[in-house]
Amino acid sequence: MSVSRRAVLAGGVLAGTAAAVGGGLIYTQQRDDTTEQPEFYGVHQAGIATPAQARVEVVALDLTTGKPGEVREVFQQWTAMVSGMFTQTADADLFATPARLTATWGIGPGFLPALGMKAMQPDGLADLPAFSKDQLEKRWTGGEVFLQVGADDAVIAATAARHLVAAAADVTTVRWWQRGFSSPTRRNLMGQVDGTANLAAADPLFDEVVWSADTQPEWLRGGSYVAVRRIRMDLDAWNAQSVETQEAVIGRFKDNGAPLNGTEETDPVDLSAQTADRELVIPSTSHVRLSHPDNNRGARIQRRSFSYDDGADGAGLLFMAWQADPRTGFIPIQARLDVGDSLNAFTVAQGSALFACLPGCQPGGYVGETVFEA
Repeated sequence: MSVSRRAVLAGGVLAGTAAAVGGGLIYTQQRDDTTEQPEFYGVHQAGIATPAQARVEVVALDLTTGKPGEVREVFQQWTAMVSGMFTQTADADLFATPARLTATWGIGPGFLPALGMKAMQPDGLADLPAFSKDQLEKRWTGGEVFLQVGADDAVIAATAARHLVAAAADVTTVRWWQRGFSSPTRRNLMGQVDGTANLAAADPLFDEVVWSADTQPEWLRGGSYVAVRRIRMDLDAWNAQSVETQEAVIGRFKDNGAPLNGTEETDPVDLSAQTADRELVIPSTSHVRLSHPDNNRGARIQRRSFSYDDGADGAGLLFMAWQADPRTGFIPIQARLDVGDSLNAFTVAQGSALFACLPGCQPGGYVGETVFEA
C-alpha cells in the first residue's frame, strides 16, 4: 500500500468519479469448492453452515390452506424428495450427480397464525421493522414459507426447486422467487469480497451466533433465523467511483479484502487506527466500521449471500443473514447502517423478509416435525 493511497483514504474522499486504476484483484480466500455431498439428516438443516454453492433458488410461498395436516404432508413430501435425491421424479437421472444439492426450508411470521397455531409463535418471528432507506416492493417482500435450494449446477438447482414448489402447489402460491449465483472468489457485483467477517463453522462462537437455543421455543432449537434482503445496486454509479473511494465506502482494500488498517484479508479490523494526521484510517461512515460488533454491542450475523442479475430488472445482492435471534443480530446492525452507511448511496433494499428455519431431522422423521408433532 502506497503512502499516497493511504493518504487519500484517510482524507475521506467519498465523491471521486475517476476511473478505477491499480493492479489486478488478488484472490485470497476462495469459495470452498468441495464436491462432497452434504448430509441431509442431522441436528441442523443443510444449506446454512454448508459452504455456499455456485447457484441458489430462493422462493417465498404463501399458504392457501388453514389446515395444519395439509402443510405437514408437504413438509413430509419435501423431506422424502430431497433425502431421496428426487428418485421418484421424471428427472431422477439428472440428480445422479447432485452437485452438492441442498434444500432448506422454514416459516414466516404469518405461518403459525394462518394455521391456528399462533400460541407457538416466538417473539423473534415478526416482520422486520421499517428502515428509512428501504424502497420495498410487495413483489419481493414477506412470505409464509421459505425455501432455499442450492447446488453447484444451475440446472440441478432450478429443477429441484421447481419439483419442490410443484409438490406444494395444492396448499401454497408463490409470493416471490429469486435466483442467485456466487463467485469462486467470493466477490459480489461491486467487485468486493463478501463474507470476510464470517465465522468458520468450526469456531465455537458459530453455534452461539447461528443456531437458536434455550431462548427460543423448543420446536425451533437447532434451527436458525434468516433475514433476506433483495438489495439492488447502482452499479453504474459505483463503477464511476475511483478505487480509493470504493475502499473508503467499504472500509477494505478492493484488491484483497484487507481492512484499511491491514495488509491481508484476515487481519483484524482496528477501529482505533489513525493516520499520522490523527484521522481515522477506517472512515466513520464506512460499512465495515458501522457493522462491526464493537459498534453494535457485540451483535453478529453469518452472511450467506448471493449475487443476482435480472437484466433490465436490475442487479445486486440477495443478502441472507443467519442468526440465533434477529433482535440481537440483523436488526440492530441494520438500524445502525440505515443511519450513516456510505454504501447507502449505491444500494437500496427492494425486498425484505424474515423466516425461522426449522431444525434438521433424523431418518424416519421429517423437517417440520418439531412444529407439527409438538
